[in-house]
Amino acid sequence: MSDPKKPTVLAALQEAVKGLLYVSETEAELEPFVWDDAGDLTHDRLVALAGAAKGAAVEEALLESFLRMISAEDRPKYAKLAGVLQKDLIGTKVYKIGAEAEKLVYVFGRTKDGGWAGVRTTVVET
Repeated sequence: MSDPKKPTVLAALQEAVKGLLYVSETEAELEPFVWDDAGDLTHDRLVALAGAAKGAAVEEALLESFLRMISAEDRPKYAKLAGVLQKDLIGTKVYKIGAEAEKLVYVFGRTKDGGWAGVRTTVVET
């Protein structure tokens, strides 16, 4: 039997990202996800789950740094997403994967039942 909390977190994330694009040197959609495995998440495991090349660089940051990169005019649009990330997830952090200009970005934390959930996108930083 599935835990009713998981779909609730995923549904909340899906609702929160509707119409949002993350702007760096390009625009990218935000894709919600849930990882049911409640194990520890090392950098190597994160790289594997992200489908990146083994040994890819991983940069860790706080949620606040991700939210600071959003333009002042777009911040109200992100309020719902920020609320879900802060209210429904524990210890939310940001992970950039890759050493090239285009990087995978995962913003996630623990669900109340011990899984992982958040959103993923890409950024271009030159």
